[in-house]
Amino acid sequence: MIDVKIVNAVLNALVSTFKSAAKTDIKIDKPQLQNKIDKKYEIVTTIGFNGVLEGNLIYTLNEDSAKIIVNNMMQGMMQVESIDEMALSAVGELGNMISGSVAVAMEKIGYSINITPPSVVEGKEMKVAVDGNILKFKGLLDDTKEIDLYLVVKK
Repeated sequence: MIDVKIVNAVLNALVSTFKSAAKTDIKIDKPQLQNKIDKKYEIVTTIGFNGVLEGNLIYTLNEDSAKIIVNNMMQGMMQVESIDEMALSAVGELGNMISGSVAVAMEKIGYSINITPPSVVEGKEMKVAVDGNILKFKGLLDDTKEIDLYLVVKK
């Protein structure tokens, strides 16, 4: 099973990064242990980690949620109406910021990990397959748009 200190460190890093970098409030429900990721998604960001702990942090968005995040990150400099390469790049940059925040949070609780650059993929009804202990966290962005988060730790 996944140590609660790890879960809390990762979630706190994620929430604070969404608030500071994406100017977006995120509320996260209690975790659900899963065997696999059943739902299909439009935009998936995967951040890998290895070292003392190996696995992935995955966050999934629909197009509307991604537009909210990107528009909040742009702070009015421009309005994103559709998810194009620049918008996906912004989602990836948020992943970079989350990666750094997670690495620092893990180091503070005694877990030295290496983070891989985030991968952002877009498509229709993409299915995500992973191996390990999967914790799913349902979340809400700005109290209106859904986001699903997965913490996967290899067995």
